[in-house]
Amino acid sequence: MAKLKPSDFIEAVLIKEIGELSDSHPYISFILMGIGIEFLGKCIDNSLDEWNKGGQSRQDFENAIKNIPSLKRYEPYLTTHDMYSSFRCGLAHAVSPKIQITLSSKQEMAHLVKHDNRLNLKVEDFYTDFKVACEFVIAKTYPNGDKMNADFLEVPGDAFNSGTKTETGLTSSLES
Repeated sequence: MAKLKPSDFIEAVLIKEIGELSDSHPYISFILMGIGIEFLGKCIDNSLDEWNKGGQSRQDFENAIKNIPSLKRYEPYLTTHDMYSSFRCGLAHAVSPKIQITLSSKQEMAHLVKHDNRLNLKVEDFYTDFKVACEFVIAKTYPNGDKMNADFLEVPGDAFNSGTKTETGLTSSLES
């Protein structure tokens, strides 16, 4: 079994895999980034000692937006467009943002443009901010005993990265 620290998971999945998806599958990457922002909020909450504590989703999502420098630009939209409910919950629960948010990629519409009382998020710009947020969380120093210094995930095989070989069930190396 390979054991990943939260920083390994962030690097391999949130940065690398979502980065690859943002080019080829922008809509799916938005879903994952919304959930990933909530996870980043859990990471930086030193008072939280368990990953799966219930009833924390809004608090964790908003914690990330309010306290990670590259995400702070979205803080006004927590209120004006209820970004947690409209973006994160809409995508996580119904695979569609609620009416206050639209999603775009390439040349469809610019990032953070308001139109018809809706806010547009452009995947390329949003991913850049998300990636920088992930790097901020990885670079942060956490106190001894913090969940960020403990094992986070166990996977079959000797190592982990962005893919599992379906024929063997083993994950490939983090370095590959």
